[in-house]
Amino acid sequence: MHVERIRGVKSERLKGKKIVLGVTGSIAAVETVKLARELIRRGAEVYAVMSKNATKIIHPYALQFATGNKVVVEITGEVEHVKFLGVDGIADLYLIAPSTANTIGKIANGIDDTTVTTFATTALGSGKPILIAPAMHEAMIQNEIVMRNVEKLREMGIEIIEPKIEEGKAKFADIEKICLHVERALYPKDFKGKKVVVTAGPSYEHIDPIRFISNKSSGLMGKEIALELWRRGADVVLVTSRDFGVDLPNFKVIKVVSVKDMLSAVLAEIEGSYLFVSSAAPSDFVVDMEKKKIKTAREVVLTLREAPKIIREVRKVYDGKIIGFKAETGVGDEELEKIARERLQCDGLSMVVANDVMERGMGTLETRVVIVTEKRSQWVEGVKSEVARKIVEVFLQDCV
Repeated sequence: MHVERIRGVKSERLKGKKIVLGVTGSIAAVETVKLARELIRRGAEVYAVMSKNATKIIHPYALQFATGNKVVVEITGEVEHVKFLGVDGIADLYLIAPSTANTIGKIANGIDDTTVTTFATTALGSGKPILIAPAMHEAMIQNEIVMRNVEKLREMGIEIIEPKIEEGKAKFADIEKICLHVERALYPKDFKGKKVVVTAGPSYEHIDPIRFISNKSSGLMGKEIALELWRRGADVVLVTSRDFGVDLPNFKVIKVVSVKDMLSAVLAEIEGSYLFVSSAAPSDFVVDMEKKKIKTAREVVLTLREAPKIIREVRKVYDGKIIGFKAETGVGDEELEKIARERLQCDGLSMVVANDVMERGMGTLETRVVIVTEKRSQWVEGVKSEVARKIVEVFLQDCV
């Protein structure tokens, strides 16, 4: 009952999905309670299977409490490996986290002598997706044999979630990163093989070396749209002034400062892209920067000049699909829809997402927007990760 109270409270991206969590004898096994709970918060049903050595690090009762399901510590007459990961098995994915070098080597070379490896052998035979999150000392993961074994796993179709290399260890990947990999493995691949470019956050137009003009944009919406596209198989390029700490394969982050920097980065990446999402809030004005700090004075006069409009400059060289964003202040819903539709037609866009920033403010976790395409005007509200999901779903329905 306690598990049901948290199921889906963060999102429903894994709703209805059954995940087997394999735990091996790494000290990082202590993190698996948090991992299991986070998967459940995203809607998943989690079943744990532990090697004998794993039970020396963390007691099975801990994972039974965390998942709400009995933990598999040995193969019995129920043939648990087949029940979950056989051809008709009830599970959707096998996640081994953490995985020791020993377990990696065994799976790579067809050795099957623990519960965790037996589940892996079965999943490989049935074609169930397998994700492995290694955790060990740095010297071990740099061992040539271990590196070859990791490559063998990749060749077998197993996805490796890269560990954090710090303090002389290949540490367990961040739980958020692991969950994102799980979501991507189970998501439809609507954008597989397609490059997308996304902008996010404000620009900073420097007045002098330490002062600048900017706005309150957090860039969170752009980040969430980029992640949603990545989940669906896209090769993402995120152009942003913010530091989101995203470290994912096929997810390139380009850091910029000014609106001109942002435009240059987009123009450099846009060729061959399937989609451009212009969700950043770059400055409408630029100013000539003083080389030294402006001295304190009663009055300083700044001359602001119109900044280049990123969408219009991109459209000169790019004839692909574009999603534009429009922020207004103090307008009603009907007027906002009208403004968005005018922008849709004027700039030749596939979609415009508009909001009144006076309603919820800028930089907030939640938002209310109107999504406008040639086929609809639809209002959506909620946390930005869920709004981002809806934006992408509408794009797929109306613009593909």
